[in-house]
Amino acid sequence: MVSHVKLDELVTESEKWAVSVRQDLHQWPELGNEECRTSERIKRELSILNIDYQEVLSTGVVGTIHKSAEKKTVALRADMDALPIQETVLLPFASRRKGLMHACGHDVHMAVVLGTARVLNEIKDEINGNVKFIFQPAEETTGGARRMMRRGCLSPRTDFILGLHVKPDLPAGTIGIKYGKVHASSDTFHITVKGKHSHGAYPEMGIDAIAAAAQIICGAQSIVARNVSPLNPAVITFGSVHGGTAVNLIADTVIMEGTIRALDSFSREFLKIRLKEMAQSTAKAYGARAEVKFKKGYPVLTNDNIVVDAVRNAVICETAIEKVVELKEPTMGVEDFSYYLEKVPGAFFFLGSGFKGRENDGIHSGGFEVDEKCIGIGIQLLVMSVLKLLE
Repeated sequence: MVSHVKLDELVTESEKWAVSVRQDLHQWPELGNEECRTSERIKRELSILNIDYQEVLSTGVVGTIHKSAEKKTVALRADMDALPIQETVLLPFASRRKGLMHACGHDVHMAVVLGTARVLNEIKDEINGNVKFIFQPAEETTGGARRMMRRGCLSPRTDFILGLHVKPDLPAGTIGIKYGKVHASSDTFHITVKGKHSHGAYPEMGIDAIAAAAQIICGAQSIVARNVSPLNPAVITFGSVHGGTAVNLIADTVIMEGTIRALDSFSREFLKIRLKEMAQSTAKAYGARAEVKFKKGYPVLTNDNIVVDAVRNAVICETAIEKVVELKEPTMGVEDFSYYLEKVPGAFFFLGSGFKGRENDGIHSGGFEVDEKCIGIGIQLLVMSVLKLLE
């Protein structure tokens, strides 16, 4: 078994290298399914480390340290895509692509997993199993996790999977863990309200689609309030409403779109049924009709508590991480790591990335910034967790 002193040395060396990789990736952000330069950089680094890899989808990459088909396999996932956000922080390595930014920390995630790969590759003779490094496109948009799985990124065998995400409201040096449900599911809806066109001077000759749509929006707010337990969080959000063509005309069509978020499968399906019923009956009461369509989104992300325990023990007993924070409440945000956890036991963690003693802008904002101290912490976390799970 490799000594803790040796591991600390390897992590420290890897951290310096990973920070430089992160700063390069940060300067060249790419949107989901367009991560071509990012993918090439990852493949180049894996090749230098002499880690075998395969290309999955157009930009995904899966590297593998393979010991034996009879041994257990732990997978580590890093998402790759950036966001269409203009960076406002004047960093020396700020984004060079106007209107694009790694505003969700995926550059950090990739750097941490690459740094972990470097450390584990140095001690591969001491590892009691196999390790996969999954670099996945399109987490922010089209659910790259599910498509990566369909292309076999978990085959032939994956026993555990770990993922992490930067969290600016936790200071660097801190790890956030959550048992059970971590992220909500999210489905989108599309409602078309059909009325009858008329001049505004003669409303009795038309059917006002805007009036019907307004009542549908108001009525939908009572679905969660009066049909779901207040102890079971759920959210219906109307994010887009379009209708009408002129100020003096009765609109015959209104199109509304939004999301439904829930933390269990029953509520997820029940809310769809109730929204459809309410929209159609309300429209009918106004003489209009409503067409309701749904598009299924990411499932609920639920951690395996046994894996969380194993990793927590590794972190507390065998790392220099300052503090482990147990998060009590799930978030209504979504994360496509949930697809992996439907197939493989695993855990999703939060990597404190905020600067101590100051207010930190949140993810998905132009002012988002990370304390790069978190990169070494993340590497240490994943290295020790892999060794623990492969004992």
